[in-house]
Amino acid sequence: MTSMFRALALLLLCLAAPPALAGDVVLDQAVLTTGAKSKVIFKNVVLTDCNLSQTDAARLFTGALSREETGATLERMTAKKMTIKEADIFAENGGRFVLHDIDAENIVKGGADSLSLASVDGTEPDEDGDTSLHSNALKIQTISLQGLAAALRAGDIGLAAFHFAHLHWSGGQMSVVDKGTPAGAQGGNRVQIEAASAQIDQALDAGGAPLSVEARLTGLKVKLPPRSKGGAALAAFGYDKLSSDLHFAGAYDATAKTYKIADYSLDMNKIGKIAFSGQFSGLGKSAFAGDKKTREQAMEAANVDWAQIELTNSGLFEKLVAYFSLTQGQTPAAVKAEWRSVVSQAPMLFSGAPAIAVAAKAVDRFIDNPTTLTLRITGKDKKLKVGDLQHVADPVALLNRLDVSAPEPAKAAPAKTAPEKN
Repeated sequence: MTSMFRALALLLLCLAAPPALAGDVVLDQAVLTTGAKSKVIFKNVVLTDCNLSQTDAARLFTGALSREETGATLERMTAKKMTIKEADIFAENGGRFVLHDIDAENIVKGGADSLSLASVDGTEPDEDGDTSLHSNALKIQTISLQGLAAALRAGDIGLAAFHFAHLHWSGGQMSVVDKGTPAGAQGGNRVQIEAASAQIDQALDAGGAPLSVEARLTGLKVKLPPRSKGGAALAAFGYDKLSSDLHFAGAYDATAKTYKIADYSLDMNKIGKIAFSGQFSGLGKSAFAGDKKTREQAMEAANVDWAQIELTNSGLFEKLVAYFSLTQGQTPAAVKAEWRSVVSQAPMLFSGAPAIAVAAKAVDRFIDNPTTLTLRITGKDKKLKVGDLQHVADPVALLNRLDVSAPEPAKAAPAKTAPEKN
């Protein structure tokens, strides 16, 4: 799918420039060669009130410019509107993706008011059967690409900082062959993946740094072939598919240099929910608006003030107990007692690390009463850096630097009993 990503990158690359005298530019077709067998064909390209000449626009879309020339062209380009009726992407392996009705509004100063895409359809060939993809409408608003020209000249679009205020995706579907399931198996041999919608809303400061972010992916469903190993395992626990929603909410305080993740959670229907929250300090704006290396260094140097993981059972635990009870010929109480015995030995495996002892006690409590398991982590003696968690040479030494607490789940209020009638 590399060619598709390169084509999308080119569309984003077109969002840059100071205003200038402009006119309309129309390209009936432009072919961008991306490899020996890969290419992108842009059909019916219209740039309204664009300051590029017909020749410069054609050379930009066909890739005829050098990196330096492309960067310079993008730095001076502006357009009131860009529309592309269709972009056909042909990959090296024979895959093809078609992007329909691409529109961008007010392209200026390294960004645009909006970029929208009506739909995407495509196939990726495979010896066991093609992967198929369909995406519904996508719209992104208030776009900026800081460091775009420099990233382009370096040949790495990832060097640029991509920011936007709003994104809405109307969902889509993907079908992938499960290689371990025969084509003639009852119920087919394809994994079906679909999503209902996704939305991201961000409040950006003048420099483009996200002061607050809220993102939701809803109606994510995965259905495995009934005769596949995964499908059979799910069926054994009473599930015909996996259904989930993903949520993220975070906020940045530039004055205090702190970033708080209020909620980063995956909620799986009739299975359970895993949620992460936390706070980072010592985080300068360069973590969001600098070049790629500066962003990475700023993030690694940030402090982890606290982090919390919360697991909520929504039915999976009881199904696991019932499954092992049936397959091992034990009572549910015996299965849980065996699990609690194993958990009690965990601290010894980590040289008696206090953090593991607290976690083991919390897991034991969860096995006994499987509602919610919460672990809160802070640094014990000195501030814990993000880089400490990314480069772990001695796990036990890291564990001994952690202070772990396990708040007990709140007890439900007793149900009110209706007064007896005389």
